[in-house]
Amino acid sequence: MIPVILLKIGGSVLTDKAREATIKKHNMRIVAKQIASAKVSKLILVHGAGSFGHPQALRYLSDGFNAEGIWKTHASVSFLNTAFIDALHSENVPALPIHPLDSAVADQGRITYFELYALQLMLGSDIIPVLHGDVVMDRSDRFSILSGDQIIAYLARKIRPEKLGLGTDVEGVIYKGKKLSHLNAAEFENCLDEIAGSSNIDVTGGMLHKVSELVDIAKLGVRSQIFNATLDGNITKFLASSDDLGTTIETEKK
Repeated sequence: MIPVILLKIGGSVLTDKAREATIKKHNMRIVAKQIASAKVSKLILVHGAGSFGHPQALRYLSDGFNAEGIWKTHASVSFLNTAFIDALHSENVPALPIHPLDSAVADQGRITYFELYALQLMLGSDIIPVLHGDVVMDRSDRFSILSGDQIIAYLARKIRPEKLGLGTDVEGVIYKGKKLSHLNAAEFENCLDEIAGSSNIDVTGGMLHKVSELVDIAKLGVRSQIFNATLDGNITKFLASSDDLGTTIETEKK
């Protein structure tokens, strides 16, 4: 595939995770404006579900597989995806959705298949694909909740992006009250107990899950950054410059 930038915008950036189905409209506009100002075309966006996916999954799918619960959860995250794409189009960013429920299959909660041909065609036409956390069919468990972090990890393994970022609502990985500038696999093992997850409803694992996915990717040589996407300018800086932001996760230095 052609070189691309892979960027996930966290659900905590776009939504109020303490209030069900609530968009942070100001944040969404700022995110869209920054993506527009960076003027990059070979970009894949993934966003978290935030308060549009996790509460619904807990309410409708806690007792197991049922079509109504899957539909209500998917409809909720699709609503957020549509709102985000509308915000991007308002800034003249050419974006189109890719819904994992239609494209991906999992096995015991991990992606085993993801149809990427439409994504490749979009990139070839300078269209930005926008994927999101979703509920998907699962070969073993009938359904799984698929996080945006796992989607980012899967895509990173498949396309080996030239740049990979996770925009969150914090400065980076916090260890013992301080932000880590860099983190590798060995260091991650030593600070597992100190990396906190989300304080709000999150059925996909919070910060610990994000870091774990990125550490695994780092072992393949894919360097990534976790940074604060709520600060105006950080997304543009990530997309358009070579500056490090937040916490850089990489393989062990030699």
